[in-house]
Amino acid sequence: MDYYPRSGGVLDFAKIAEDGWENLLLGNGMSINLSPDFAYETLREEADVARDLERPEREIFELFRTTNFEVVLAKLQDTIALAAVVGERARPYLERFLRVQEALGSTVREVHPKWVDIPEETLESLRTTFEGYRRIFTTNYDLLLYWAVVSNNEQFRDCFWANGRNEFDPARCKIGPDHTATYYLHGALHLVAEGSGTTRKLTREKGQLLDQFGKPDEDDPEARPLLVAEGSSFSKLQAIEGNPYLSHVYSTFKKERGSLLVFGQSLRGQDHHLIDAINANPHRRVAISMHWKNEAELEHRRHKILSKLRVDEVYFFDAATHPLGNPDLRIPEGSEIDGI
Repeated sequence: MDYYPRSGGVLDFAKIAEDGWENLLLGNGMSINLSPDFAYETLREEADVARDLERPEREIFELFRTTNFEVVLAKLQDTIALAAVVGERARPYLERFLRVQEALGSTVREVHPKWVDIPEETLESLRTTFEGYRRIFTTNYDLLLYWAVVSNNEQFRDCFWANGRNEFDPARCKIGPDHTATYYLHGALHLVAEGSGTTRKLTREKGQLLDQFGKPDEDDPEARPLLVAEGSSFSKLQAIEGNPYLSHVYSTFKKERGSLLVFGQSLRGQDHHLIDAINANPHRRVAISMHWKNEAELEHRRHKILSKLRVDEVYFFDAATHPLGNPDLRIPEGSEIDGI
């Protein structure tokens, strides 16, 4: 076959489409292709902390030298637990926890398209593409993957079915070869870490998912969104290892030996933990999508990726030639779409 492993040009995806790609790693490039509103590297870049939070909460961000909501929520959760242990009042910390949580929710709800704004043809096209893989791993927080597959529960599995509460239970998370597994490596908007440590997913039983995200839970006031938004790969890995579901997903990704197709994932320094996981199984094929403005940028990015990867076969393909890079998937801007 006319491949260009580790040197030469970038392929049209059609050249490798029929070779069988077992696993898919999704990055924000897929989401950006559907909506430019997703064109930010981390959630904190969209958050106007000064506008959404009162002074005490802003000072907590400053204390820990972060603009990351998830870091502050985790710190406040630890403080609530410590206050209970030493006999202090936990209520002031809980109130701040709830304010930060609501600010996170309002920021995300502002930039995320609504379900009714996404044409059914777009969701169907995504679903058809996803059905071609055995396992799908995504680093995206958004709901696009979940919305695309939720209507076909016979094909897709996500490990959230325990105890009748859509909980994650590692002892009850075996997904057979006849199904496509979906895994959220960095959490997602519909996933919640409860105060008890249990991870569960939100469903539409209590309303639209975007409306629920970041809102306090009356039954579990310490529950918080499960998002890994840390800036460094080391901090991301720490957050992953601190949650049973995320740890299970990362371990599954690291153990997977089958061929891997990477789409919309830059594999830059802040995601070095993904590189490490890919390199854990070097004797396989890896194909990586590329999006570039000029040849110099393309060559630089290819060189950077190749310098990190330690796998036998690496192929690069033009993102625009893959179904997930199709410009026709773009979500229309403006008014809501009727009939969805």
